[in-house]
Amino acid sequence: MVRHRKILSRGKSPDGESRPYPSRDHFHDEDPEDARVRKMAKRRLLSTELEDFMRYLNSPWHIIWRNMIVGLARGLGAVFGATVIVALAIWVLKIFIDLPLIGQYANQVRQKVDEVAQETRYSDDFVRLQSTMERIDLRLKTQNELLEQVLEKNNSPD
Repeated sequence: MVRHRKILSRGKSPDGESRPYPSRDHFHDEDPEDARVRKMAKRRLLSTELEDFMRYLNSPWHIIWRNMIVGLARGLGAVFGATVIVALAIWVLKIFIDLPLIGQYANQVRQKVDEVAQETRYSDDFVRLQSTMERIDLRLKTQNELLEQVLEKNNSPD
């Protein structure tokens, strides 16, 4: 036989007293059989969770996959959060530029931010990287041609 706890709503208790929350006296006593079943269910649940956790630990691909997804989410969250914060800071600075005393300082900060943004543009780096890759490609082609010539000389019948 399963007995359920009776939870009283806020307001008046059965004996007429006004109580904000039900006291322990208003709960029915728990059946010993019900307590035994709850303990068995709790043990079974814990053992199932432990089995799942052990299966997870024994599968490195699951760990790698989960950590990759978590890392991707953290990275995207950090980038998105930083973008929002910087955008809000620039927006607030634009509001303060028109104020008499604070405006000149806000304008100086905005100019510094613009200078840093211009300095960190990577277009020059990409141009240098492209020219370096072209030089490497040219060297590899010439080395490949020389290697083919050497192999042809060694394989030709004399």
